[in-house]
Amino acid sequence: MNRQEYTTGTLHASRVLKELSTFRHFAALCDGTVKLSDGTVKVSKALLAAGCPYFKILYEFEEESQGGLHRTAEPKLDITCKTFELILDFIYTGRVILDNDNIQDILQASDLLLMTDLKELCIKFLMARIDVDNCLGILQFAQQFSCPRLVHFAQDFICQHFKHRQIVRTEEFRNLSEERLKDLLSQDGLTVKSEVDILTALVVWLNSNITATPDVESLVTGCLRESNDLKYDPKFQRALQDLRASNPPWDSPGAKRVLDALNKTRRIRFIRERGMKTVLACADGNANIYLVDILGSGKHAGAHVRVAPMWFPRIKPALVVEGGYLFALGGISTDRVLQNDVQRYDPVSNTWILMSPMPFSCCSPRVVAHAGKLYVLGGYNNEVELEISNLEEFDIYANKWRTLPSIPNVRRGAAVAVSDEKIYYIGGSPWQELPDGSPFFRVLDAVEIFCIKEEIWVAGPQLKERRSYATAISHGGNIFVIGGARPIECPSAQGQLKVTGTEALFSDSPMGWTILSKLRVPNEAKISTTALANNEHLVIVGKGDSSDIMRDNCFVMETSGWTFPPGVESILTSGTNIFFSYALLTLPTAAMQDLFSDDSE
Repeated sequence: MNRQEYTTGTLHASRVLKELSTFRHFAALCDGTVKLSDGTVKVSKALLAAGCPYFKILYEFEEESQGGLHRTAEPKLDITCKTFELILDFIYTGRVILDNDNIQDILQASDLLLMTDLKELCIKFLMARIDVDNCLGILQFAQQFSCPRLVHFAQDFICQHFKHRQIVRTEEFRNLSEERLKDLLSQDGLTVKSEVDILTALVVWLNSNITATPDVESLVTGCLRESNDLKYDPKFQRALQDLRASNPPWDSPGAKRVLDALNKTRRIRFIRERGMKTVLACADGNANIYLVDILGSGKHAGAHVRVAPMWFPRIKPALVVEGGYLFALGGISTDRVLQNDVQRYDPVSNTWILMSPMPFSCCSPRVVAHAGKLYVLGGYNNEVELEISNLEEFDIYANKWRTLPSIPNVRRGAAVAVSDEKIYYIGGSPWQELPDGSPFFRVLDAVEIFCIKEEIWVAGPQLKERRSYATAISHGGNIFVIGGARPIECPSAQGQLKVTGTEALFSDSPMGWTILSKLRVPNEAKISTTALANNEHLVIVGKGDSSDIMRDNCFVMETSGWTFPPGVESILTSGTNIFFSYALLTLPTAAMQDLFSDDSE
């Protein structure tokens, strides 16, 4: 007799967990206690171990080392009963109520108990509430409890908001230690109007710490710097004159201490630009990675600079940016063999390191980044160039891979984007060919969505226009699908293709996809179009002619349509280079300055 499995799905598990939550206060069903800083709590060891890695490790160790005899009856934790009850609530229900009063205790407890999912919720809470008044405290808190994603987010926030001097006026700034003050004011990435902002910050801090005895000379020489045009900066020169003359607003004890230090040092010799710059990272056909300043208008606008060589040279790797790093995944070695390595580039130090390799070797996988993780979909294998159906998750901070549910309907030429905890798998063609070998046998308008939280695939809203080999990107919370092609549906146009336009899925609209006629893909970028985005810009790169493989053109989205960026004149036409992969990377301006300096030597 044939066997058939039946299931209620997640309903049964949810019901059982809910019932167990009501039993946690029944003393007869609790087989352990946990000693806390202000009391004890009765627990079910099995459920505690199932929901908390710390207790799982603890109970397993005791079982293995002592054969179940003389186990520790009461693990001791430096956590209050109130906080631990919230932890238990989360274990039983998967929900937690966070507020300004309990966030520090719960984050600290989740770090101690190795509860990464709860810790991630705490990080999201803090990221959503960061402002100029608390950003310095959040940064210190994130560093203390090993939250690298929150550290990067807080540092980026501080660099962006420093130029308005709002942070300098806060209590957190005035209470900084000398060491943390120096670390802050010496950062390359700080966005300032001029070094007057740094000079002001030093004076404000010294005036707020009159009784302290810092090494003011070290602060001045370590924090203040000359830029290329500082000697011609009238604001800075006027500020120095006021400081030397002890005129308002510099007539204060802190200003006098800075003036004394300046008189001793006589000259600031540290010449580095401040601020952040967004550049285009490009992988060429010779296994090199270049950075191109496409959005700038200065000396190096549009110029190419090569970064340090990868550990292992790769052709056609997937490039993606997350956490301030550039990642190169997979690709082909110089001897034409598919690879699975992952290499991470740090733009500040201009160095690469090897990360944990992908579970499989592939070329040109689709990779999206979200919340400190990379999601790798598809790509081509080494045998018959079939699209791979795998979906893999890589935690860039834990350096670990995890396999997620496979793509249910794998398609060649599908576009991928991520937004609001969802990965969109858009359009494409089923891997079937007509007798004449046309790869566009069926072009679909299908959209499938992978829900990251629930780890399930669901159907999404259909495109207005079928397309394959399009590009998709998330920008401003909205999904844009751009370009691609489909067969012209006319008997006399057999074999001809139509380049498709742009449509968007707006986060605040229930109407599905919307055609954006103003954002029709320019003819100069209609072939092999790639879309890239950061918080400020949405950029496309593509070719105008398939025969001219050595020239790519770049456009930036404006309200009126696509426009050439300032550094476009020499975009991606460096000698005989052919570029295959792109990413938008934001790095300190000084780091680009160093790269150009090294490249010219």
